[in-house]
Amino acid sequence: MTHKYQLPGLTLVEMIVSISMIAIITSVFVANYHSTNKRTDLIMTAQNLVSDIHWAQNNTLGLVKYNAAVPAAGWGVSFSLGDNPNGYVVFADLNAPGQPGYLDYDDNTEGVVAYGARRVSLSDKIIVSDLKVGESQVSVERVNVTFLPPDPVTNIYYDSSATSTVLEIELTEVQSGSKKTVQVNFLGLAEVID
Repeated sequence: MTHKYQLPGLTLVEMIVSISMIAIITSVFVANYHSTNKRTDLIMTAQNLVSDIHWAQNNTLGLVKYNAAVPAAGWGVSFSLGDNPNGYVVFADLNAPGQPGYLDYDDNTEGVVAYGARRVSLSDKIIVSDLKVGESQVSVERVNVTFLPPDPVTNIYYDSSATSTVLEIELTEVQSGSKKTVQVNFLGLAEVID
């Protein structure tokens, strides 16, 4: 008389199904992790931009020196889609109101890091994709936000001839297309709005 003993365990089909389910759950987890990580980078970049705008404003209020002298027109932040979509410059506005070059940014004299300026490079996966000024949100190529002491008065200066009351800086994560917008208004309030 032969007895068949059934040993506890998994059949080959049960093993394949179990491994397939684990692989599917793992791939979903990894995909969500990478997506969340990209979103976090974009959020952090937007918050750092707001911080740098506040840094320029605080430099103006604190009369921080640039090359051993207080800048005549305070400190500012310069954005240029054509020249530098992967960054921006925190600069000292050396030309007093009414002088040629006031509110405009000169890379050779006002953006020297050794004197106190700051050049910020964004991650290679994030760019400044659009600069919109005014209530009608007109897209422009260049914008400078400056803070004139002692108040500081906020100037949003674009196209070498016009000023605005509001600026929206759109940051885009290149691979996913996710966007964050930083807004600066005429009072100098800077915030991430979406």
